Amino acid sequence: MKLVVLLLLALGFVHGGEFDFTVEVPAGKFECFFQSVDIAKHKTLEVDYQVIDGGDLNINFMLIHGANVLQQDQLKTDGSHRIDLTEGGDYQVCFDNSFSYQTRKVVFFEIFLFDANGNLDESDLSSLARQDAELSIRMNDLGVTIDEFHRRANGIKNNLNKVEYHQALLRAHEARDRAIMSANFDRVTFWSLLHTLVLLGVAAIQVFMIRQLFEENSKIGRVLRKGKFD
Repeated sequence: MKLVVLLLLALGFVHGGEFDFTVEVPAGKFECFFQSVDIAKHKTLEVDYQVIDGGDLNINFMLIHGANVLQQDQLKTDGSHRIDLTEGGDYQVCFDNSFSYQTRKVVFFEIFLFDANGNLDESDLSSLARQDAELSIRMNDLGVTIDEFHRRANGIKNNLNKVEYHQALLRAHEARDRAIMSANFDRVTFWSLLHTLVLLGVAAIQVFMIRQLFEENSKIGRVLRKGKFD
């Protein structure tokens, strides 16, 4: 089993508690990817995956912590799993393509880490902000508090995260549909060429056989005319 550690700052797209990756699982291989969890910050983990290219677009999936298999799928095209976290440490996201002897699979998957409030775990920069008493007074005069402003800003941020997630999901769907279209095109082209060659071969044989009917010295012609060799 090949174990690949997720280098969160070097691989894929990383945004706070959201990580998305596109990986290739070779034929006959079982590969796992590790995600560290800090139980003090992370309360919920969600994994979404989708096979976007290769074979019948299916794969086996497992979410493992230690020796325990927390979630498992068999020969699925896509899936989504959400679990409540009770232990910290490294969680394994595993894709099993060992049932395929020839076809590699390309898998797009995302990992989300949520805090106790259901928000993505992101760095809190509010403690680094400089307090401005004059600004606070002006905002209070307008009937807006700093806490209310933060709440609305966080709401906008969460909505943007959802938009980003759905865009990534649509890109994965588009890539899978394109792969299916390309495979169907190749299949149609192959069988069309094969049928064309067969038709041309049959036509050539028919022309040859008809010409042999009119050849006096042709053994094939005599067989066709009399139904047996002389």
